[in-house]
Amino acid sequence: MPRISYDEAKAKYQMWNEAEDAIATGSSYSISDRSLTRADMATVQMMKRKYGRIVDTYESGGKRRSRTTGFYPVDR
Repeated sequence: MPRISYDEAKAKYQMWNEAEDAIATGSSYSISDRSLTRADMATVQMMKRKYGRIVDTYESGGKRRSRTTGFYPVDR
């Protein structure tokens, strides 16, 4: 299990989700008493993925999901 609590991870995921929405609309946003007008969308999405995975880990009971999305056989 991750070192961060479920509530903290969920709050941070929500915070990064709001930051992503603010960037997409072009407005400024604030994180931890800091007001920002521009940010790198890739960084915001990376942090959102990170905390989303932690939340998923708590919600699934720590069970890993398969990373296989599909299998396409090839005849030779």
